[in-house]
Amino acid sequence: MTTASILGSTMDSAPVRLVAPADPAPVRRRTLLGYLLVPRPKDLFKALLMPLTFGLAALATGGVDLTTVLRAAVVLAALELLIYPARYQWNDIRGFAADQRHPAEAARGRLPGPLERARPNIAASAAVAGLRLLVAAALPVLLPGLGLGPFIGWMVLGVFGVAVAYEALRAAGTGRSGQVPAPVRPAIVLLWIIVGAGYVVRGLTGLALVIDLPRAPAVGVAAGVTLWAYGVAFVTSRWAIESTAHGRLRDGRLTWSCEAGQAREHLLALVRWVPGRVDPRHFDGPADGSVTGWRALRGRTALTAPWNLAAVVAGAGAALTGRLLSGPVSMMEGSVVALTGGLATLATVAVARHRVPIAAAGAAVLAVILGFEPVAAVLPWVVVMSACLRCVSGSLSTMGALGDRLRSRVGDALSPLVRAVLGRETWAALTGAEQVRG
Repeated sequence: MTTASILGSTMDSAPVRLVAPADPAPVRRRTLLGYLLVPRPKDLFKALLMPLTFGLAALATGGVDLTTVLRAAVVLAALELLIYPARYQWNDIRGFAADQRHPAEAARGRLPGPLERARPNIAASAAVAGLRLLVAAALPVLLPGLGLGPFIGWMVLGVFGVAVAYEALRAAGTGRSGQVPAPVRPAIVLLWIIVGAGYVVRGLTGLALVIDLPRAPAVGVAAGVTLWAYGVAFVTSRWAIESTAHGRLRDGRLTWSCEAGQAREHLLALVRWVPGRVDPRHFDGPADGSVTGWRALRGRTALTAPWNLAAVVAGAGAALTGRLLSGPVSMMEGSVVALTGGLATLATVAVARHRVPIAAAGAAVLAVILGFEPVAAVLPWVVVMSACLRCVSGSLSTMGALGDRLRSRVGDALSPLVRAVLGRETWAALTGAEQVRG
């Protein structure tokens, strides 16, 4: 294992809060069946994005009819239960070997191993992913009255177009070094940028179900920039938090280590913007050992950090998008609204404390600029700002908690039915999960 240089210095006078040693909580490895049903349960909350943009568009346009709501429900199911899961499965197939070497392999819940089971597990996942895409392609034929063809086509091309670019950049930029922080190579920067495009697919789909975007290109462009920038802010901040899986406290010093074969340069290059010491106010964990309980981005981080830069762009775009949803706007007014949204976001991310009151003040200023009519015009900025603040508030140990709860409840509800269909022996073979120590 290549051990990286130590970041930071001995802790300040306020020591990291000590926690009595205890056995690690048991982590249940995912079963192959559970994975095939829901490949990324920790990402289920992303399914909220399309209904959110759909709702904002419906609110801005005065409402929608029942057929549009039904179409939106089917499109949402196709995107989040068929198309995106197939894309996740492809990602996990390509990264299978690296995922098996990850220090938090069991807790991450990717395509189950071990490496010796690579061939059958990858074959099963590829087959299910292909089946998902076939079902998605059949929906316009099965439900001809909903006009699903353009939406299914757009989503498949968008999701897998981004996926092809992502996989190519990841192959070019990772798997070569265990250095921490990893060098910021062009492929890594492009990877940070391209990941935001998937959020454009989700968000513009919701808008397009309500608004004829070819006839409202300004709305589409402003919303696209907002969604792309938010996606970059979300993913890079999440990756920065995920990088803490490779960090440890040793005698009060923060150290990092990684193997080149783990292919995590796109995460570990972000460590240069992560604080060099663990703030005890934002840490729940032992004085020596894992730092997965560290809310690393909760305090102030450099404004040049990718998630902060992207958040400012997203804030400016969200303010302009809100105004455009209310009607046409002059170049001067649009510039003022976008500048106000960007500055309000900058003021919020630039501080270490009191971010929520500052964001509330920014929303109030934006409302004044917009003349308070309609109030819904401020909502896109409020939603984006709230999401950005949420992105930097947690730790690796709390990440995906909502998805885990949903997975558990859905699994409990479906397991009797699936067991009855498959038979007891097949069910036992597929669900032979074991308890492992985290």
